Amino acid sequence: MNMKESFAQIIEDLQSAKPVLHHITNYVTARDCADAALAMGASPIMADNAEEIAEVIAASDALVLNLGTISEARMEAMELAAGTAKEAGIPVVLDPVGVMSSSLRLEFALRLLQAGYITIVRGNYGECKALLEQETDGRGVDSVQVPDQGEALKTVKDAAQRYQCIFAMTGVVDYISDGKRALMINGGNPLMTRITGGGCMTTTVVTACAAVAEDKFAGAMLGLIIMGQAAELAAGLLEKKDGPGMFKVRLLDSIYHVVTKWNLIMDNLHPEKAN
Repeated sequence: MNMKESFAQIIEDLQSAKPVLHHITNYVTARDCADAALAMGASPIMADNAEEIAEVIAASDALVLNLGTISEARMEAMELAAGTAKEAGIPVVLDPVGVMSSSLRLEFALRLLQAGYITIVRGNYGECKALLEQETDGRGVDSVQVPDQGEALKTVKDAAQRYQCIFAMTGVVDYISDGKRALMINGGNPLMTRITGGGCMTTTVVTACAAVAEDKFAGAMLGLIIMGQAAELAAGLLEKKDGPGMFKVRLLDSIYHVVTKWNLIMDNLHPEKAN
């Protein structure tokens, strides 16, 4: 099966299976993530009470761990959920929000990675670099550096090899590696950096694809492509008077349209040229 056929199969399975995505996420973007999941055709559930973790995981198809608003109780729930998800054989996607700015977040993310719980990491360059170098050096949750192609590909490949999972790094250009393959994916729009939740929504989109994909690398790649296509479509629908607010509204619409009209987009997609 070639990449286009693999992507088409994932989209078909996503629409028919309607996977349940268990989120332990941050309160700033929880609604954005839930909306993105629904637009993808998935079913979101937000559950962070340790007492219900096992029951919720048992009925879920994938798990999202987002470190955006970390707390002791949330970390306890995340660690329990990650271990339970691994035993259940469902993918765990980590969004290491702000690990370059907080030793608490970094140490917790490393604990999850070193335990072998994580299937996919979806982060920006600053976050992925912090996980690779295992030290904090940043401001806030946004990456302030834009790596060149060689450095970006090396970062995702080295990180994927070290932690034996997939690293999907988003930014002006997206990069993804499973430790053997390392690809570059063009797409997106600069307005993604002007809204709250762009990265978190991308993590949810990646998780939705990974939930049904037999090849998790293909699923994660497809999630990045969908979000990039959606951002381009959303920006193209804006009028001169519009800005980040309308872009965010259009982005949700565009995720839906990209997924439901995937057969039309496939004609202009050349994933083999992504690397």
